Amino acid sequence: GKNEVGDFDVFICYNSNDREEILEIGNRLKKLGLLPWLDEWQLRPGLPWQEILEEQIGQIKTAAIFVGKEGIGPWQRQEMRAFLREFVNRRCPVIPVLLKSAPKKPKLPMFLSAMTWVDFSKGDPNPMGQLLFGISGKR
Repeated sequence: GKNEVGDFDVFICYNSNDREEILEIGNRLKKLGLLPWLDEWQLRPGLPWQEILEEQIGQIKTAAIFVGKEGIGPWQRQEMRAFLREFVNRRCPVIPVLLKSAPKKPKLPMFLSAMTWVDFSKGDPNPMGQLLFGISGKR
């Protein structure tokens, strides 16, 4: 299946403080038939993770940048910048996603705030549906 060839649908970029919420969303995406790239699931112990990340950033089709109560973490900021650069060149979606725990007016980097986002603190429009649409391009 997809997993062996590493045909990931979306790179999950998150702050480790939001791990619980992220794992839950990742599992829901899997149930819906998508393959999320999540460091905790994909990074094999004993291998240099930065190389693996660079590889994914170079080939993956979409990225979801999750923002929770702590905002964007320092390492997450680096990943996000790489995605924005790479994805502008490849015209891939970078989806900002506000978690339930996100502050009401989160401070988002200017380039990210220009993108249409998904908000898990609101029920309407359905955030999971919006996230799927962002990742797959299908409603």
